Amino acid sequence: MRYLIALVAVFGLMVGSATAAEFKFKMTTFSPEGTTSWKLYPETFVEKVTLATDGQVKIKAYGSFVLASIFEANRAVLDGRADMAYHYPAFEINQNPASAFISDIPGGMGSDAKLAWLLAGGGAELWKDYRNSQGLHGLFCGLIGSELFANSHKKVQTLADFKGFRYRTAGANTYVMKKLGAAPNLVPGPEVFTMLERKGVDGAEYLDPFGNFALGFHKIAKYAIYPGIHAPGGSYEVLMKKSTWDAFPADIQRKIELVCDSVMVRSFATLQFNNVDAMRKMGESGRNELVELSPEVIAAVQKAGREWADEQIKKEDAKGNPWMGKLAKSFYAFMEMWTKNSGFQVVDRK
Repeated sequence: MRYLIALVAVFGLMVGSATAAEFKFKMTTFSPEGTTSWKLYPETFVEKVTLATDGQVKIKAYGSFVLASIFEANRAVLDGRADMAYHYPAFEINQNPASAFISDIPGGMGSDAKLAWLLAGGGAELWKDYRNSQGLHGLFCGLIGSELFANSHKKVQTLADFKGFRYRTAGANTYVMKKLGAAPNLVPGPEVFTMLERKGVDGAEYLDPFGNFALGFHKIAKYAIYPGIHAPGGSYEVLMKKSTWDAFPADIQRKIELVCDSVMVRSFATLQFNNVDAMRKMGESGRNELVELSPEVIAAVQKAGREWADEQIKKEDAKGNPWMGKLAKSFYAFMEMWTKNSGFQVVDRK
């Protein structure tokens, strides 16, 4: 009897050790805890990783600025403040301008083309090599649709309208807007609503239509200007040290990759619905006027965005960093191919 009890006890320990977490991580994120973005991305990622790995990988996610600033998530992973980061690469654009191709570059590819480039057109492999050169490993884990070009007090539609346009923006788009004759202002995210409300700027870009709508921008500015050619489509990234990734067994690596594929598709469908619904609500409100940018503005943004990239390539090459040039070559070649050959697609819009 005692022998049987001992066997049961040993078996229980074996089962317990098999189901116990073999890998535990703390993850810094780009989003405050409890927000829509938190639920769509970090929270869902953590839940699905736990499920897919049968509890072998457990991740504790922390809201933005708890473990690290959103602008230094990549550094926080390298210096050990966090084991992982749910990261928007645009936040490191000042240190790593090549990140614009993964996040958003003015006049770049829309979300459908960006997805195809990343997962089927060589973008992911190139980005993997780039991250590996930094001692990091990145997984694409969320696709972002186009932002709203502006909620604005001033109607801007043609190039002439941009002269002196006081416009809240950031990153590479600051350069682009100067080229178009606007007067760009960098206002921190939490201050955008107040600045727009007080008419400290004529217009502001910040988030996608749903994000801006949720913050109430449509209540204080008449015009909703589209398309978001300044930020046409980007990707979120789960970032960790290369040594962390290499320590996973191959089956766990594959399971985490499958989780990110799932998060990308599910979150994008939800975001696109929310964005279309927000545009509908603004159009039907009687308070807002939806304004479409003219083709000449679209072309001017694309041209200026390419000029910004070319300038950054020269600067990075001078530092001995070839990655800006490598990513630009792949990105723009794919964009040209896609633009010329994607006319067969049905685009459901009027």
